[in-house]
Amino acid sequence: MENYLLLLLESLTSIAVSLTVLYVLSRPLMDVLSRICPDELAAAFWLSYTKVMLLIAPLLLVLTVDMFAHFSAPLDALRFSLIMALGGVLIGLYMVGERLGRFVTTPQKSRGAS
Repeated sequence: MENYLLLLLESLTSIAVSLTVLYVLSRPLMDVLSRICPDELAAAFWLSYTKVMLLIAPLLLVLTVDMFAHFSAPLDALRFSLIMALGGVLIGLYMVGERLGRFVTTPQKSRGAS
């Protein structure tokens, strides 16, 4: 029964990390998506898509690694699952940033008076 409880704690850790990141990013991400998407429906879709992916990716990574990594101490397993959850969020955010970064333009420096 202890293994089931540990798996539940690892899963909840991953979900909590993801929800915290999504709470912080949802409003700014919606603002950016509203600017680069053709309409509000497209922006809402991509926001929902990003939320689902940033929830699934860390959880999938935690559950996959849990199958292969066995620790003698439950605290080590929880620590490792937190590292994997943060790694999954980092990978997910990197992928989102790569995609959105293509649409962000920087102002050109003027070649005038110097």
